[in-house]
Parts: sequence; C-alpha cells; structure tokens
Amino acid sequence: GRLECSKCKAEYPILEGVAIVVEDVHSYLMSHVKGISKRVKLDDLPKQYRDDFLEAQSEIEHEHIEEDLEAERVNALYLMNHFLRVNPKTKNQESPWWQPSPEQGSPFIDKLIREYWDRGPFSQIEEWLSRQDHIQKPIEAIELGCGVGGLYRQLKPYLRSYLGVDGSFASISMARHLALGVPDTSSFRVPGDLLHGTVSQEVSIPVETNLSGQVDWIVADLESLPLQEASADLCIALNTIDMLNSPQELPQIQNSLLKSGGVAIQSCPYIWHEAIAKKLRKLLPKRIQDSSSAVKWLYEQAGFQIEINQEHVPWLFFKHYRQVELYSVHIFMGRKSPSLNT
Repeated sequence: GRLECSKCKAEYPILEGVAIVVEDVHSYLMSHVKGISKRVKLDDLPKQYRDDFLEAQSEIEHEHIEEDLEAERVNALYLMNHFLRVNPKTKNQESPWWQPSPEQGSPFIDKLIREYWDRGPFSQIEEWLSRQDHIQKPIEAIELGCGVGGLYRQLKPYLRSYLGVDGSFASISMARHLALGVPDTSSFRVPGDLLHGTVSQEVSIPVETNLSGQVDWIVADLESLPLQEASADLCIALNTIDMLNSPQELPQIQNSLLKSGGVAIQSCPYIWHEAIAKKLRKLLPKRIQDSSSAVKWLYEQAGFQIEINQEHVPWLFFKHYRQVELYSVHIFMGRKSPSLNT
C-alpha cells in the first residue's frame, strides 16, 4: 500500500503493514535493506526502488554489527530488555532465560539480573504514572525511538491512544506483531551460548491483538516527524538523545508534540560520540560540567519544568550467558509550561 500527503502529494510506501514516512524513501530503503529483506517480498516494493534494492541486498554483511539497528542480534537484545522479566518459574523452561542450566549459569550474572533487571526505566515510568494524579488520564501518548515496542505494555492501562516511532523497520515490524497481532513469520530468538550462534535460544513472548486503531507504530525520522503538533499528553524518548546529531533538538521536538501542560519523559546513559559532545559543550553555560545537568538544562531552555529527577537507574543488556552490560541511566519527567504552545 501507500500513503499520500494531501497537501504536497508526496507518497510513502506501506510494506507488510509498516508505514515508512520519511523524507527520502529511496535512501531509507537502501540503508535498511537487511531488516526489510527478511520481511518484505521484492514484488511488494514499489517498482522504482527494486533494482537498487536488489543491488544493496547483494552487499549485505551478515556478521552481527551491534551498531546496525536492523541486525537480528540487535533486535534480539532489545526484545529481551523490553519483554523478558525475572521469573524463576518461567513456564516450559527448566531454567530461567538467562541461564543455560543451574550447573552452567554464572552466579555473578544471575545475581545481577535478579537484583537489577526489573528495576530499569520501564518500571520507573510505570511507577510514576501510577501515582501521578495530576496527569490527565486516559493519555494520548507518543514514544520516540520506541524500538520493539515493549513500553506500550506498561503504559496500556493509562492510555487512550499510543503511537510509537522508530527508524528501524525490523523493530517496528516486531512491535506491530507483538502488540497488534499482525502476522510475522520470524521466531523470537535471543543470545545463549555463542558456540551455537549469535541468537541461539528461542523464547516465548505472548502476542496480543489490538486492532482498535488507537495504537500503532510507524517508521519515521525524529528530525522530520510527520505528526501533528500539540497532539499528545505524554511524549517519551528513552535512550535517544545521545544518538542525535543535534541533541538540543529532542526537547524542542517533544515540546512541539505536547499539549499545554503535557509531560515529557527522557532517559539516557549518555554515551556521547565525541563529535556530538563537542557541539553540545559549545551550547552549555560554563557552570554545567556533567551530562545529566546538561540535558536538564536543554529541557528547561525548551520550556519544561522538571518535576521528577532520578539518577543512576539500572539498565541491563544480556549479551550472552557470560556477558551482561550494565548502564547507569538518568531519567526525569518534565512538564511543558502552560504558557508555551510551541
């Protein structure tokens, strides 16, 4: 299928149910060929892109590159982070998902996961929303950089509507499958013992069905979002700001999407690329010397009042049976000033 802009008549493809609403469709398809080719038949691509897509497909590198957001391993890592929880009585498994067996599992990794896995940003956001009586409910929410869509399940009890936006075709396709019940032939595999491959263990994740039209996910660029301004009560961006070429744009984007008095949530471990950090330092007052203060300052400059601020929230990535990455995340909630409507 396709979408057409009623004003400028620009066209955007819908591939396997995923709307790709980006300024340069050709460049997007060519740079995301790995994720698209696993889910979309060549004949379903618009004709004008097929020859170039075939050429790009022939050049795919199959090793797991963890900077490649379309790689199967990368999506598997986020799938675990979004959907798997600590539960030693997991059905149909002799051992917890993070252990090959009680004899082979690492006692150090077991302790880390049991203590910190379920205490990350998702849990923090759910707790905040449960005790925020002054947030208008039900909520119209937009999530920027939503990945495979796991946060939706935490937000669901509070929502009127939800839209997730991400640049990865594979992530959006998985999110729509898991939350909407859209057919997907992919199995859910995650890292285990790397002797058997980069994603060698199958896990079971319940698939929901929601075709109400109030919930969906699209592919789009954060810097040129095809979204109506002042349309959301809540706008969330997790682990996104340090991936943007111009970090100061994120609070401005969230501000523009929020209604007067709406709430923005931001979290990140701030793994800056030096070139981005250098540009950011030029914007900051000299008194600001750390990343969390810098990002709070950016949000305050964009018209937000910080209401809740929490440092050092644990965020774990399970890489395989012998490796876990542990990040310390800064997360805060800010309210758009009622006097600002842009």
